[in-house]
Amino acid sequence: MIFMALALSTIEPPPRPMEVEVVRDPITDEIRAHATLRESGNRLVVSCAPADYHGARVTFHSRRWLARGNLFTGERRVTYRFDQQPPVRWMWDIEHRSGRIGDDDKVDPFLRDLINAQRLVIRVRDVEYNIYDLTFRLVDVRPAVEQALAACAAADSANRRR
Repeated sequence: MIFMALALSTIEPPPRPMEVEVVRDPITDEIRAHATLRESGNRLVVSCAPADYHGARVTFHSRRWLARGNLFTGERRVTYRFDQQPPVRWMWDIEHRSGRIGDDDKVDPFLRDLINAQRLVIRVRDVEYNIYDLTFRLVDVRPAVEQALAACAAADSANRRR
């Protein structure tokens, strides 16, 4: 009985699909949308809020506190890898337990790879400067990201018509 319980404890649960949340502000009617993937206590979020910033943002949230970014800019190099592609190192805005990219020239290629991949690994350093990997199994990412970004695009175009 104990051996069976040990064997079952080593089996990984199936990956959860990405969840979409579209929020309309009850006063201003401004739209915010988030496509969120949760895995092992970590989160990967693709978000947009046309009233607050242009385009999409990608943010990861870690279970651990991360090593600080640059004192003045808050940026730190983060390495990530989709499937078997070569690893990529980019500057991300790091704050406490999260990292974010928001520049269109970085977000667009990241999203293109995200919606076509099966797995994403993000390598960071925690506050004790240990290497820490966040691994995300990517399931149903394309429809979730497209739904979130479409909600913002529709709201943005409606705001321009006013």
